[in-house]
Amino acid sequence: MSSESEHLKLALHNIEVLAYLSERPDFCDWTATVAFYTAVHVVEAVFFHDSKRVGFSHIQNHEERERILKSIKSYQNLYKHYRPLASASVIARYLRSENQKGLCEYMNHDQVEDALIKHHLAQLIKTAGRFLSPDCASQLAEKLHELSK
Repeated sequence: MSSESEHLKLALHNIEVLAYLSERPDFCDWTATVAFYTAVHVVEAVFFHDSKRVGFSHIQNHEERERILKSIKSYQNLYKHYRPLASASVIARYLRSENQKGLCEYMNHDQVEDALIKHHLAQLIKTAGRFLSPDCASQLAEKLHELSK
């Protein structure tokens, strides 16, 4: 079972990957995917930190994680920002064929950065800070702020 700090470490690593991808506008699909998996680790850190109150500490699949975020009242603001990240990631990962456009045809690099990272991921991290230990919340906020410069 992963801990809050292990999920934090992975989220921070993913934010570093987002910084790397921000210099490569041709990879908006990967930017969206990494933003989503950053959110996954932030949410899992919340679940671990909040485990005594909610009765679980880790979720194995995306559908269950989303159901929990949607159904637990105190997590609904997390869900509000998690859901668009999940949707963009699905489009980026799976909807590319002759008949379907990929994410980069729907959103350009700047739109991905503005909508997904600077808005949804930033708001998810801000909301998660209410549940996480102060140190974890601070590290996430600081790393995301560095990315936004």
